[in-house]
Parts: sequence; C-alpha cells; structure tokens
Amino acid sequence: MILHRLIVFLSCFSLAWLTLSSQLSSHAGERSRRFPQLRLSDTRESPEEDEENGRRTPPCDPGGCPRPLVNRNIPHLITPRQTVVAGDRLLIRWYQPQGINRYTVTLRRRQDGAVWRETVSGNSLVYEGEFLEPETWVVVTVDAHNGEQPGRSQFSVLSQEEQNQLQQHRSQAISSDLTPLEALLSQVDLYEQWQALANSIDLLYQAIATSPEEPDLYCRLAALYDTHYRDLAPLNLSADLREQAQQQGQTCDIR
Repeated sequence: MILHRLIVFLSCFSLAWLTLSSQLSSHAGERSRRFPQLRLSDTRESPEEDEENGRRTPPCDPGGCPRPLVNRNIPHLITPRQTVVAGDRLLIRWYQPQGINRYTVTLRRRQDGAVWRETVSGNSLVYEGEFLEPETWVVVTVDAHNGEQPGRSQFSVLSQEEQNQLQQHRSQAISSDLTPLEALLSQVDLYEQWQALANSIDLLYQAIATSPEEPDLYCRLAALYDTHYRDLAPLNLSADLREQAQQQGQTCDIR
C-alpha cells in the first residue's frame, strides 16, 4: 500500500513539473520574441563598415587578453539595452570613449521609421516624449563622431494593460513599514522581475545621485549588470561600482 501511494505521488509530481516547465518555456518564448534581431538596415551599417571597424579594434586590452576583446572607441549602450520600458521617462546612458565628449543620440521607431535625434555632451540624457507611448519599439544609437560604428541597442514599451498591472504590483510591494532604501530596492526588484531593466537602472542612478554615501545602491546596480549584461564586463562597469561601495565601507556580494 505504501509503495502504491509513493508511485501515485511521484506520477502526479512528474505531471505537475512537466506542466510548470511548459508554462515557463512558453513565457520565456514570449519574452524572447519581444526583441527581433537587429538587421543591418535597422542601424544603417554595412559589411564594409563592420570590416573597417574590426581593423580598428585593438588586438588586446592593455596588459594582455584576460577578457574578451572590446573596442573602447565605441560608445556602447549601457541603458536601455534589450529591455522593456515602463512609464514616460527613459534614461539613456553609454560608455564614454576617452577624449570624446560630443555624441549624437538617435531614436528610431520601428513601426513607422520616425526619428528623434539630439546632440549632447557627456555620457547620458533623459528622454521624455512620444517614443515612450505603450507598445512602441525603438532602436537606439549613439554616435561618437570618431570614425567608429555607433553604440546601439533597442527597447520596447510595455502595453498600457501591462503598465497598469505593474503599477498595481508596485503599490502592493511598497508598504509603510519599509525604510526609503528598502522601498526603492523593492521597486528595483519588481522592475527586474518584469524585465524592465531600464527602469531598475534609472532608479538606482537617481538614488546614487541623491545618496552617494549609500553602498547598497552601488552593489545592487553592479548585480544587475553582472546578471543581465555580462557582455559589458570588459568595460569594468560592475567592478567600478563595487569599488565605490568598498569606499563606503561595504563589500558587495558577487553573484
């Protein structure tokens, strides 16, 4: 009798696990379809430009080749980067090649090819405009005007229904007994769960600007980069953030 019950239990458990795995795979598939692969025509580059840029790439980082090659003459997009976006504010931030301080940022809406463009100094800007309307898909490029290819990535804006759901979850997640830091990190976690990484990163950069002495902010931002954007590792973004946390007296856990 005991053996029979055990067999029945294992059979039910296996069926439940297969059902759950199927649901998770389906959900992952939906998320992966959110970003079609960038084509050459999407970013106005050509095979000839790729070949020329490859020749410009240095053979190794200074001191050898302990990590993948990276062309530090390109203003690599840091955020938004293969992410969904919620709300009417978008932080655009990029890696700043040495000696370059002038950049042209271009947003191109995939649905109709409409373009927004602005030339700025520094390595970031905040966009608030019609390209953040629900269910919009946008390609972002940053040109350093140094003869190298632009940094590029893309994002999509959540539907209005999804944004309403996210706002509802956000209201439920933030309780009155949380400290301001706990409330902020709770929002960061929620955005991450929704794959709205641009929103998580924006919140953390805003918090660092107002509370630069708080080491948890640097650690959480480093963890986001380590988890989701490992291709940016050669730019030392996470290492720099952990060093800043260390200066505030805290050692970050490395995921």
